[in-house]
Amino acid sequence: MEIKTKSDHAAILKALKANGKDRDKIEDLMAEYKDIDRNLRDSQVDRIQKDKIVGDKRKIVRGVRLPIPFQHKIVNTATAFEVGAGSTITPETENALSEFVVPLWKKLRLDDKIQQAVSLRKSELQCALLFCFEAPQKSTLYTKLTGANKGKTPKCRVLENKNGNMYPYYDAFGGMKAFTWEFKEIIDDKERSSTWVYTDTKIHKYQENIYLGSEIHGFSKIPIVYTDQDYVEWHVAKKLIDRIEVSLSKLAASNDYAGHPLLLLYGDVDGAPNKDEDGKAFHIRPTRDEEGKVIWGDVKFLVNEQAPEAARLELDKLEKFIYSLTSTPDISFDNIKGLRASGVAIHLMFLDAMIKARMNEGRNRTMIERSLNILKSGITTTTKTSLKYLEQDTTFDVTFKSIIPQDINNTVQTVATAIESGFASKLTGVKMAGLTKDIKEEIELIKKDQESVNND
Repeated sequence: MEIKTKSDHAAILKALKANGKDRDKIEDLMAEYKDIDRNLRDSQVDRIQKDKIVGDKRKIVRGVRLPIPFQHKIVNTATAFEVGAGSTITPETENALSEFVVPLWKKLRLDDKIQQAVSLRKSELQCALLFCFEAPQKSTLYTKLTGANKGKTPKCRVLENKNGNMYPYYDAFGGMKAFTWEFKEIIDDKERSSTWVYTDTKIHKYQENIYLGSEIHGFSKIPIVYTDQDYVEWHVAKKLIDRIEVSLSKLAASNDYAGHPLLLLYGDVDGAPNKDEDGKAFHIRPTRDEEGKVIWGDVKFLVNEQAPEAARLELDKLEKFIYSLTSTPDISFDNIKGLRASGVAIHLMFLDAMIKARMNEGRNRTMIERSLNILKSGITTTTKTSLKYLEQDTTFDVTFKSIIPQDINNTVQTVATAIESGFASKLTGVKMAGLTKDIKEEIELIKKDQESVNND
């Protein structure tokens, strides 16, 4: 998209922001997830468990409201299974450009930023990674001597909904043609609205909707990796979460009335002990009615004779459905303590979560591949222009790591059997074992060890 100084900027900004997500909806999701707000839907506990005014003195009885942040559990677990262990970036063909990209990936901590982006996407529907170069320093004697403006490396930051509004603009084929980031900043001690529009080569800047001009951002493509989804991660279970919070709150309110026994004294009772005393004893004096008949007093506890089995059953069922429908394994300590199972059995226990992670792998892989492409374009456009000829031919293989602990003994036995029977090469076996990052170096070390043993 071409934006010129004399363009109709009001119309341009309106078109660029036409397909953005509903901000009110995002605000509600942020409130539900981050602020534990439960007053957003009619089925939520803050709207059902209301405060009451009772008695002549207009006493306020607070309703019991117990939010259960299942949303955090669902988002955190899904993020961990998808990108929690990071990824391995392997150049398909090593060259001078790949030698720049791989260390830069680690330096920018992109595995951590992608993990943050996935978590935000699952809880707030969208997020973006912004790649940029630091503003060049003013030319001074020091910068001339040291070349401070040369050898710049790209930076990366995470764009979040709490800091501004994001608007991707796509063409008819789904290709991003522009990205708009709208945010507030303090200028001359005043908060002002700023809008930056990213295109292939430039950043077009607006302040209070007034066009300020453009500048080159240093990449050969839009330096934005935008990721989004239509529904939050707990969408299919949100009514169940609302219900379990209401049921637990009602159960807690019931316990406040009948769950803790009340002591009832019948007749003339002496020596009623304090609640903290041991060896409690009561002395009950008899009384007589009008006919002279002796009436003895009594001491009883008022208790709820009927255990809330129905409420307990409902809570258990709701919890199971919430975990099941969102493919979230219940990996609480009580569920895994004393667990003794083979590596295959443990993988089967988490199969549901692994299937979900695999179904989202394409979206996460796209994020990583786009990030790599942007890094390549930044290096060849600004940092090392002499490597421009390698940009198209430099590709990477992306492998996602698993957070599930590996059964080393079982893996080594399987790999050894595969190599000995001729079903796998030693190179493939070392890669399957996953015990080292530099596979070729490991093969050379194995050869040296074998040569040493043979010589001895």
